[in-house]
Amino acid sequence: MAVRATVSRFPATPEALESCAVQWGVAVTPFAAADEHGQPPTTGAGGDRVPRCEHCWAYLSSHCDLERWGWTCALCGTLNGFDDEAERRFQRPDVCPELKSSFVDLEILVDEAEGGGDGVQALPVYVAAVDLACSEEFLELVKSALLAALEALVPGSLFGLMTFSHKIGLYDVQGPIPLVKNVFIPPDLEEDGLPVALEDAMPLLCFLAPLMGRLTHARIKLLLSWRHCDLHLHGREGLLLGRKRILFCLADVVLGQPCLL
Repeated sequence: MAVRATVSRFPATPEALESCAVQWGVAVTPFAAADEHGQPPTTGAGGDRVPRCEHCWAYLSSHCDLERWGWTCALCGTLNGFDDEAERRFQRPDVCPELKSSFVDLEILVDEAEGGGDGVQALPVYVAAVDLACSEEFLELVKSALLAALEALVPGSLFGLMTFSHKIGLYDVQGPIPLVKNVFIPPDLEEDGLPVALEDAMPLLCFLAPLMGRLTHARIKLLLSWRHCDLHLHGREGLLLGRKRILFCLADVVLGQPCLL
């Protein structure tokens, strides 16, 4: 995966972020063959031994802060403890691929006793999150890119679509008529998450649709009838709030749903 930042330096504190009035973010390219510097991933074995966060289930990586008895998650800030095996292993961080590079490709052993050798493959899941706080011309480009991406996806893949601005839109394309359910983002939203869980607004089985049969291009084209979010109607602060809170929204969609992992 390649991650490219929009700026070379990031604000050190939330206060600095608010005062600088500069929009910042990253462009993420999943499944990239090389990182943002063109370097291939660091490879190794033992992917099943990499610790995961107790709160958000993220993997330990080179972006996390390590301590003698544990580590702090780079995504949610949770302090996690090491078990005995991990504690011994991370006494030599130079031999741990996940700590040597931010771009790693680790092998995970398949336990055939638990059915791992039966040839059953997990369905790939794709979630498109679209920022509506942009121009009509840019949205047209996004629509074209999404339709082109759908053509390239493997049949049977699961696809979900969400939009965000001052509200989050969750799209259901599996019923007789495609529909969208909106969850508004309150101005005083804290890091604990949305007041209404996205799972309550739309169950995961409705949100993720298989790319065959019920999900046709005609429906997708009907679904992509977005309008850009009007700055005069909602205010620039409301739109910036939506952009700032998109990480919490994605956490509710992905990290909050164990069946997605």
